[in-house]
Amino acid sequence: MTTGLPLTRLLKKPFLRSYLEDALALFGEGCSLAVIHTPDSPVLAGFAGPADEETLLSRFVSNSTDPDSIRELTVVDTVYGWLLLDSCDGAPHPQLDFVARSLCEIMQREFVRRGLGAETLDQYREVALMQRAVAKLNVSLNVRDVALALLGECMATSFPAQHVMVFFRDEENEPFHIIHALSTRGVEYAQRIAESRLFTEILAHDSQNAKAGDHHGERTVKGEIVNDLSGDDRWDIVVPGVNKLLIVPLATSHMVHGALVMVASEDSPTFESSHLKRITTLASVTGIAMANAHHFQQVQKILIALIQSIATAIDSRDRLTSGHSQRVARIAHALARAVNRDHADFADRVFNEVELEEIFYAGLLHDVGKIGVREEVLTKASRLPAKKLDLIGLRLQLWAALHAREWQELQDRLQAINTAYDLSQEDEDLLRQLARESFTVSGRTMTVLGEDELQELLTPRGTLNAEEWAEIKRHPQESHRILENIPFTDRFPRILDIIIQHHERLDGSGYPAGLAGENVLLQSRILAVADVYDSLCRDRHYKKAFSREKALAILEDEGRLGKLDPRVVRVLVDSLDAVERAQAPEPLVFSAG
Repeated sequence: MTTGLPLTRLLKKPFLRSYLEDALALFGEGCSLAVIHTPDSPVLAGFAGPADEETLLSRFVSNSTDPDSIRELTVVDTVYGWLLLDSCDGAPHPQLDFVARSLCEIMQREFVRRGLGAETLDQYREVALMQRAVAKLNVSLNVRDVALALLGECMATSFPAQHVMVFFRDEENEPFHIIHALSTRGVEYAQRIAESRLFTEILAHDSQNAKAGDHHGERTVKGEIVNDLSGDDRWDIVVPGVNKLLIVPLATSHMVHGALVMVASEDSPTFESSHLKRITTLASVTGIAMANAHHFQQVQKILIALIQSIATAIDSRDRLTSGHSQRVARIAHALARAVNRDHADFADRVFNEVELEEIFYAGLLHDVGKIGVREEVLTKASRLPAKKLDLIGLRLQLWAALHAREWQELQDRLQAINTAYDLSQEDEDLLRQLARESFTVSGRTMTVLGEDELQELLTPRGTLNAEEWAEIKRHPQESHRILENIPFTDRFPRILDIIIQHHERLDGSGYPAGLAGENVLLQSRILAVADVYDSLCRDRHYKKAFSREKALAILEDEGRLGKLDPRVVRVLVDSLDAVERAQAPEPLVFSAG
């Protein structure tokens, strides 16, 4: 068997010339030796002796089968060239066999050396490819990012493919769907390949190997090259321009997660085993990266569902706050996007997508700490309970009867004060007057309002007394304490700060730390405006819902007083329709990196 490989790869010309000159000592005067190889036509690799090059090539052609003058130079059943003796006497020279065997032995050693070098270089390249692939394919824990990185690695290497695509499936029994492609043709064309029996059997065969043939339960990943689809009966579909395929499963020991498919046309070079080997190396890393990304995303989906459930559970403790966290998250997210578009006051501050996600989840979780607040405090609808107010009413009737005074109007005013959101000066004066009015029954003197009752009714805003208000004010700190060990803070490094600051005010009057000015994060200011706006526009136990106009007026007053950020309030006023129409973002999976 002959070969197209040059003999000069195994016998260097300087060495060959010297060797042949030394070997001439074994032959008589006037003899010449030559080594000839035929890459296209006979070429002289080296010679020694008096004959010239033209004469030696002519003798080789004319005596190519002469057993006395020509010996094959063979390595591993491959003829690399011939040793020619040009003898002036024409007699047989058995020394020619010795010289030929010596050259073949030298060639054999060089062949082995080069083979070991090539194998070492190939192994080095594979290790280097593996190391590079591990670094690039494991940057993200998002399946689509992994697929895109794989395509990038494929494009960095020369493959005879016009189109490259990555398929993926979420569960073992689900169909494969394309998630990324580098192709000038549509997804429908790509998806058709996955419907072929060829595609199905290559990936299904892999699954069967794992179930039937491997005692350790490990999956054998094996790709395949088909350089003539017309001759493969598994190619049971017709896709114009698709004549060659390279398909490699992207798998771990337990599941085929996807596949890398390369497509070539009829006039393209064929796929070779070296291509399959390189892709298989990339596929082994990609399969693990995809599995890790898929598992990570599944965990994140569970975490997101848990976050949604926590927010819903907190809001559901009180029917009037149902959906509050969801609405605040949506409004804050939309308001932050509006801030991004405002170039008047926020030209130097633009939130990226991760920061917008962070604001959304901060909104969902901002009231988690209320889980530790007593329900009777959360749902308190009046300053005094109804039974206590009824007792005051009895005292009021006794006082009126003993002093010949009208009492029903006073009772009605007390009931109104008990549930009012704000107290007027007239209300305060009436309460203090009733606390001074006394009467005596059976030798016991008492006032219409006791001191503790007076203090409860004098609560200036809302229905909570000082102790209950202190309990409510602890909820930002409780939210921080509950959430600080949840593993999303690497992705959202400011989320706990945003949450704990959402009741801080720019003038320092907020809680829990009394932060002021620039010490309050812009994200927290946005969340505060969203939180106050939703609270004002909804019924509460202590008040009825305000109209949009009234709610905005209150927000603007708070901005002028230096409590809320007036710039954020202005953005909300200017973009309120868009903010209220905005939908909550799709549940986002936290990616790494």
